Amino acid sequence: MDLGTEPINTTNGKLATLTIQNKGTTSLTLPGSPIVNMTESELNQFQLTQPNQTTLAPNASVTFSLRFKPTSPGLKTAVVKLSTSDPALSAFQLTFTGTGGAAAARLALSQGATEIVSNGSFSMGSVEEQSSGTPIQFTISNTGSLSSTLGTPVVESSNAQFTVSAVSVANGSTLAQDGTFTFNVTFSPANTTPTSKSATITVNATPSNFIFTVNGTATVKPVPTIAISHNSSSYTSGGTLPTFGILWPGLSSSAKTVTITNNGTATLTGLAVNEFSGNTDQFVTSAAGATSLTPGQSTTFTVTFSPSTSGSKTAVVRVTSTNGNNGSASSSDITVEGTGKSNAGISVSWTALKEKAVNDTDGGYKVCYSKTSGFNPADVNGTTIFCDTVPNAGGSTPFTKIITVNTYGTWYIKVFAFGKYNTTGGTPSTQTSVNVPST
Repeated sequence: MDLGTEPINTTNGKLATLTIQNKGTTSLTLPGSPIVNMTESELNQFQLTQPNQTTLAPNASVTFSLRFKPTSPGLKTAVVKLSTSDPALSAFQLTFTGTGGAAAARLALSQGATEIVSNGSFSMGSVEEQSSGTPIQFTISNTGSLSSTLGTPVVESSNAQFTVSAVSVANGSTLAQDGTFTFNVTFSPANTTPTSKSATITVNATPSNFIFTVNGTATVKPVPTIAISHNSSSYTSGGTLPTFGILWPGLSSSAKTVTITNNGTATLTGLAVNEFSGNTDQFVTSAAGATSLTPGQSTTFTVTFSPSTSGSKTAVVRVTSTNGNNGSASSSDITVEGTGKSNAGISVSWTALKEKAVNDTDGGYKVCYSKTSGFNPADVNGTTIFCDTVPNAGGSTPFTKIITVNTYGTWYIKVFAFGKYNTTGGTPSTQTSVNVPST
């Protein structure tokens, strides 16, 4: 068995471990004294460590080791012999060879108890994209027989997603025989394209660099994703809700409910709803039911139209979060619209004629109306009592009139005629009423 080349005068040499196993059905004994004998072509080039037991039960095993530590260059040989109680193999002999090489520095790498060979690899595990994993510490040892001069930088990475830090020796320093130093590698994937990442880590040193590969897997970072909807329509990017329609000032509409959902894989935070601009005093917007949402969770807020004056009203409701845009801040503007109603028309018709001359020039009718029952048309003031004139326009005087009222509820109406010669008019008609709906 060839143990290869080992520089002369190293501290630990090259180790070979051998196993003796009893594959029989009865106990196996190792009767030699010592158990294993060794002869060398040159004294003190090999070190033998004996097995620690002499009897092996069926399927049991024991090990012994041979360490090659040459002190001079050239080929070295050791013959190992042992005796057993196995009648088929009572004596066993194995020849080891090794070559003593020139004295040299030699770097070895380990991570914890794990040795990593030159041009070998080490797995850094899985780390979320845009995050940093736990720094992994590696140890470099000079297992050779001469000092090694370290380079500048001492350690470098071929991929910025694997960073080297905490190097415990200075650039250009000397690593003595059996000396060690440590450094860390941190895996910080920027994205998941691709998910598998790798880097070449180079330890710059004489007589040759030590190179190995680190590998890692980037996993998708959980992020929240906001979704905003009303009646199955999306308003995530903003938009205009269906109009609240026309409403008398002083009344409030039914509320429109807007739903906010977290469709992502992380908690949505900093959720807020505010009336941002426009006729904000004409709408009532509630706060969101929650300021944070776990994945799949929803909450709502409502908007109500409550006009105080007539005319067209518009406002912008802004929905914001600190991370709803796949981890970034989000903002959505939702426009709400409604109209404050200014008047309603009532059609009034009559047949009774109190004056004979209503159809003459300067004759006609007065249509009076008020919210007060039993009002006196003579008290017309244009505020609480109103009168509209239906004049003769030549020929027959109309006996219908559309009056315009300024609010909803019950209105009381009286009609009286006036003539060319009786301009104050006759007795008003019997009061009648009509209900103007609030919607």
